[in-house]
Amino acid sequence: MNYGRIVEDSFKFAWRYKSLWVFGLLAGSGGGNFNLDMGQNEMSHVDGSGMMPYDFFQEYWQIIVPILGALIVIGLLFFVLHLICSPALVDAINKIARGGTYRFADSYSRGIDFFLRKLGLTLIFIAAVLGVILLGILPIVALHIFGILLMLPIWAAGIFFAITLYSLAERALVVRDTSIGNAIDEAYVLMKQNFSKCLIMALIFIGLGIGLGIVLLMVAGMFFFPINMLVHSISESKIVIFVLALVLGLPISLVVGGFIGTFFHSLYTLFYFGLVDPNSPYAKTTTLQPAAPTLQ
Repeated sequence: MNYGRIVEDSFKFAWRYKSLWVFGLLAGSGGGNFNLDMGQNEMSHVDGSGMMPYDFFQEYWQIIVPILGALIVIGLLFFVLHLICSPALVDAINKIARGGTYRFADSYSRGIDFFLRKLGLTLIFIAAVLGVILLGILPIVALHIFGILLMLPIWAAGIFFAITLYSLAERALVVRDTSIGNAIDEAYVLMKQNFSKCLIMALIFIGLGIGLGIVLLMVAGMFFFPINMLVHSISESKIVIFVLALVLGLPISLVVGGFIGTFFHSLYTLFYFGLVDPNSPYAKTTTLQPAAPTLQ
């Protein structure tokens, strides 16, 4: 498997096709909450506990309750958009990487076509993850610290299986335009036959996530510190500071979240191509051909 080519092309596609950032942001794989730490810091408890004080809630509940209600509605809206944009991004990368013609509107339309199947696959994935977590509760209750030590590797293995199957099944679902059952079956066969490759891909994904997370923290410090100073100079009201921090930091958050989301989502799409097509550039590593011998 040509992992270097997978990472390189994922980055290249995410950088070259800026319209994919819309899909990447809503697909939920990126840093869409990049600017929220600053706002949360402004709302944290003055004594360092990190909790919103009860008296603050009493004083501003008329504002907080409608905001929470709006956040719930927005959360549901973003979940619906995720179910559309995630398969749309798979369709877009499929066309870009395999010689098709990519158009934003066409890929978005394909995302709508897969909405119900993506919803069903997502619910199965959520149920699987919850099942793995719930199965670990009994050993923890019975064995306490030893139960935690016992269940940590089991949880890690279960979540690895669930995420890998889910990621590959979604690609099979969209690329082959098949049913949920057939997509899960193909994903299982691919994972069974290429277990070591799937494990390496997961480790690369985690490593890149940690590395980019460190970079994002550095960028956040660079960009959000002056914004933080600015909002403090404008007002001392916690509500005003939170709103200003959110509004001023949102454009940076959207751009970074869209790019990172597109990049990480594309990794598994190109990885899927490498698994199903031996002639794909993502399945083959480039080797140097030996030079032809010269006649003396």
